[in-house]
Amino acid sequence: MNNKQITIQNLEVLLKESIKNHGHLCPGQVLGIRMAILGLNIINIKDPKGKDKKSLIVFVESDRCLTDAIQSVTGCSLGRRTLKFFDYGKVAATFYNIPQNNAIRIIAKEEAKEKAKGYFPSIVDKYKAQTEAYKIMPNEELFETMTVKVKLKPEDMPGKPLKQVKCSACGEYIQDSRETLISESNFCKPCSEGSYYILQQTEKTFFSDTVVHNSQNELIVKSKLWLEIKGEPIFGRGRKQLLLAIAKYGSINKAAKEIQISYKKAWSYITSMEERLGVKLVDRYVGGKDGGGAVLTNEAKEFLRKYEDLEEGINELVNRKFWRIFNV
Repeated sequence: MNNKQITIQNLEVLLKESIKNHGHLCPGQVLGIRMAILGLNIINIKDPKGKDKKSLIVFVESDRCLTDAIQSVTGCSLGRRTLKFFDYGKVAATFYNIPQNNAIRIIAKEEAKEKAKGYFPSIVDKYKAQTEAYKIMPNEELFETMTVKVKLKPEDMPGKPLKQVKCSACGEYIQDSRETLISESNFCKPCSEGSYYILQQTEKTFFSDTVVHNSQNELIVKSKLWLEIKGEPIFGRGRKQLLLAIAKYGSINKAAKEIQISYKKAWSYITSMEERLGVKLVDRYVGGKDGGGAVLTNEAKEFLRKYEDLEEGINELVNRKFWRIFNV
């Protein structure tokens, strides 16, 4: 496709090509083609499916009809790594000329829907009216444009994968630096952040059903997390429970009884944590009708939140590894 073909005059030809892939004609198809025409012209891409195909990357921000139309006009695709999808839920796209380092972001104006009604008032169906109006409305009524800079890492560029690593939890391989590094180990995003799928039990298991799924003898995995400073344990499940009990009762004495330790031991835990962590965790107050008490500082609440996030993440990793290895 040459430059003369990427024009508004050839809209119907481009629409026919796009409908073959998308399956139907709709306002989003017209909008996507108009957006692609505008974007390509602004960044000076004349032949996106020919000589310029290695010069173009398109970033789309929605998984709607518009994206199919943009893909049809530009020839960009996920498999060739020239189409980048960001799930922002916005009717917008950025067109990037790699050699010229020139990019334009184009956003569909929401008010264009209302303006479209005035172009074909005799068409009762609003979607049909929008479809026809979008074919002829000027760019200024359809789109907002902004010149932007695009930062692409080497591993995001088209071409062969630069590296491949193995996930320490599930054992699957990860390409293009998509791994997460935790405690000097590589983890894939499903294992470190959660995934859209849940591993179900298969017919083949490491243990027999009578061993694994017997209600009296079900195999489970347990994990324990603690934090150390220079080899000395400074925070773990017990001290977490102590702080939570202080927050609950407003008293170190009552908190100590709750977790079944002495007041002296509870206070020594608090003192050692504060000294090693370098922050105050518990504020004590005296007097008042209740005879004083204790509250967690904001620093303690934030530390607890981070520890619980870490604890949850570690448990998820351990559980996935357990299920993957034993297939239970």
